[in-house]
Amino acid sequence: MDFPRIETLSDVAPHVSYERGFVVARRGDHTVVDYVHTVSDTFTDAISLECRGLKFDRDGRLIGRPFHKFFNLGERQPVEAVDWSAPHRIHAKLDGSMIHPVLLDGALRFMTRMGETEQSARALRHAGAPEFDISRHLVEAGITPIFEFTAPENRIVLAYDRPQWTLLAAREMVSGLYLPHGEIERLAGRFGVALVEDHGTVDDAAAFVARVRAATGIEGYVLAFEDGHRLKLKTEAYVLRHKALSLVAFEKNVLGWICAGSVDDIVPLLPEAVADRVLDYRDQIGRGVAARAAEIEGFVAAHRDLPRKEFAARAVATFDPRLRGLAFSVLDGKDGRTLLLDLLAAASQSEPRVSAVRDLFGMHWSLQGLSLPDLEA
Repeated sequence: MDFPRIETLSDVAPHVSYERGFVVARRGDHTVVDYVHTVSDTFTDAISLECRGLKFDRDGRLIGRPFHKFFNLGERQPVEAVDWSAPHRIHAKLDGSMIHPVLLDGALRFMTRMGETEQSARALRHAGAPEFDISRHLVEAGITPIFEFTAPENRIVLAYDRPQWTLLAAREMVSGLYLPHGEIERLAGRFGVALVEDHGTVDDAAAFVARVRAATGIEGYVLAFEDGHRLKLKTEAYVLRHKALSLVAFEKNVLGWICAGSVDDIVPLLPEAVADRVLDYRDQIGRGVAARAAEIEGFVAAHRDLPRKEFAARAVATFDPRLRGLAFSVLDGKDGRTLLLDLLAAASQSEPRVSAVRDLFGMHWSLQGLSLPDLEA
């Protein structure tokens, strides 16, 4: 797999836009490039696949390159189309928070995809000398180590009995190349850090998929190919498919998947025609959010120097009552797109709430003309 060479923010910024789902978030002494929602053309080129938590310093130089965007097995190509003869390993997929270090002003800082967050702060409280030492060793060599932090208090779905940092992989920042698994094993042993479990290779793809999807008590596996290509396979696919098909008739559920960023996990479980409807609806939401955010941010930019009372009067005259409060929040420094997605997430709690905001975003959900498969009780 070929990865694009990235050295500075200018190598990335011209290729991303919010309309395609990306944000360039400036944090004072660093900048984060990440995706916050997905539409049909979000991941259509090599640069876009890298925009999953890239970090740049205040001068725009790359300082952190975690995992590229990779997909569920079967999401973009049939299972039988995968070249299983290519060198690869099966790694455990952990259910925690991805953490990686960067070096800023000589100091190690630990971040999630969106930078320093509550999750990274929680993980940092459980980091020891091994994690700090291997992080500095690799970052100073231009390599980003990628960890997963799991803990009882950091539960996503699965429960873990103790806090744990686990080394998953490491990437050369500029080239994007992944260090060979043998080198990762050597580094983990040298520095005394926990290494992700290795489960060999896939001999029988159909049997492997069936076994994993029927498994319990684990999230699944990542298929890590020697050339850097990766795929993920999660458990309980049949249970999830049943649940997805039972929920998809209600607009609030589909909207909730979009707000939670779960569509990519749901789509492979749906019949193709239904999946296409979900993706089209996601595109509607993306376009609507982008349009409303542009209106609000443009208004604030044009009127931010007015006295607050006059700003309020103009906001009342300009915006739908449901959006006026957002104009003030943007004036106070909050991100308009995030506020709009929060509004939609709140609306997804019930069908009447969805109906109450549908016109703001040009949303329309329908399964008319489609026949869903019969579901077992």
